[in-house]
Amino acid sequence: MEKQLPKRRSLGSLTAALDQATTTKAKARAHYDLALFHDNNGREAQAIPHYRKALALGIDPGLEAEAYAWLASSLFKTGSHAEATTSAHHALCLTQDPELKGFLVRLQRRIDRAASKP
Repeated sequence: MEKQLPKRRSLGSLTAALDQATTTKAKARAHYDLALFHDNNGREAQAIPHYRKALALGIDPGLEAEAYAWLASSLFKTGSHAEATTSAHHALCLTQDPELKGFLVRLQRRIDRAASKP
């Protein structure tokens, strides 16, 4: 499952979009776009708070499952296996997309393997 890249690709323009957002919905989307930007550039630790903020603000329901999925992936990559499992479970409960479900099942297997290592 490929993450959709934000329309505005520079950190400056994404930060400006967040600063200029006047509604809760716009702020949630701006945080989500910033999260994707950081995530797609290998900065998962910087993406996590933006995913969390987007979800807390009430991201568009059409993006909620993906936000939880990408959050789970970023949490896994930063070593937060229990939190990654919780986020992956939320995403699985929210999505009907077979591709996203497959991604989440594979991610959960990787989380389980990593968590079982001493």
